[in-house]
Amino acid sequence: MADYLRAECYKLTHRSYLWLALLITGALELLLVVLFAALNGDITNMTASVGFTMLLYLLPIGYYATAITGDIVFSEQYRHNTLKNEVAYGLSRLRIYFGKLLTSCLLALAACAVIVLWYGLLCAVLLPGDGAMLRALQTVGFGLLAALPVWLGAQSLFIMCFFVFRGSTAATLVGAGILAILGQALDFLYLLVSFRAPALGEIVLVLQDLLLTAPLEGLIDDIGNWSRVGWAWAVGLGWFAATTAIGCWSFHKREIS
Repeated sequence: MADYLRAECYKLTHRSYLWLALLITGALELLLVVLFAALNGDITNMTASVGFTMLLYLLPIGYYATAITGDIVFSEQYRHNTLKNEVAYGLSRLRIYFGKLLTSCLLALAACAVIVLWYGLLCAVLLPGDGAMLRALQTVGFGLLAALPVWLGAQSLFIMCFFVFRGSTAATLVGAGILAILGQALDFLYLLVSFRAPALGEIVLVLQDLLLTAPLEGLIDDIGNWSRVGWAWAVGLGWFAATTAIGCWSFHKREIS
């Protein structure tokens, strides 16, 4: 497995897709912080610590960013028949699946670290200091601690979709649809059943709490509540395990031609 992971990491670092995505993200961060600095004046006072804590509002983007990291690792393997070659070479399907899943998770964590550090550096350099940066680091750190498990759950979801569907576009749309639409569908279902069947409405509320997107909703108003972090880890690990099991089963049954 270690050799497979090294090979996957080598391949992804030689794909221009990765560096282009990081370059665009870094440029957007620079544009955002420059905008904060330009708006500073008598009315707006965007200090380095305040600007850095604005990251909390961007945490939900991480769900969909895992589609990019998953795509970088999977890289249209059905279309190019590279997955077929790996199976024909004698690699077990379990090793292939977990190798790509773990590689995508490592890439997502590394990209997150680079993006957060770059944004923090921009805030420190371009925005006025106020002596509250340590507090801002603690606040953002808490947010990241809650976000990481559900992000990894989303990463596992997209990898499952890439293995289940032959096209990256279809896989990305299905994964993004699950993240974006499932919560709204449950909200609508709750409105339909809560008055006539309160017990069923309670079940729907429980299901809403199990969604990947649920732990980050209202996080900004709940900083310091460690039960939310525990909830996020339970939900994230649950989705990670469930989607991995479904993906492994689907890949094991698939005929690769």
